[in-house]
Amino acid sequence: MMLVIAIADLLFGLERFLRQGKSEFLLIGADSSFSVLFQRTKKGLIAIRCGTTLVDEVDAAPLCRAALSFAESFLSDPGNQFPDGDAARGDLLMAIEKFARFRP
Repeated sequence: MMLVIAIADLLFGLERFLRQGKSEFLLIGADSSFSVLFQRTKKGLIAIRCGTTLVDEVDAAPLCRAALSFAESFLSDPGNQFPDGDAARGDLLMAIEKFARFRP
């Protein structure tokens, strides 16, 4: 359940970060100490950090495609199904729909 919330938070947060031109976005996993920091670089890329470790620097468009692809794959996996009325599932479906329309 917490992973569903984190994926929705990732999509909503990335979209807001990129659309509003913010300098950074910190994703903190629900009910955990896991965090990922997304920061704009001077080269126009997005730096992805886990703790103090730089994971990668990427363009916004491939980052968005990868995040959306992961969310859709996660939701389509039969092991990740939730009841139709589940609030977390509803949030994730809304996040996927909104993020799919977003183009950085």
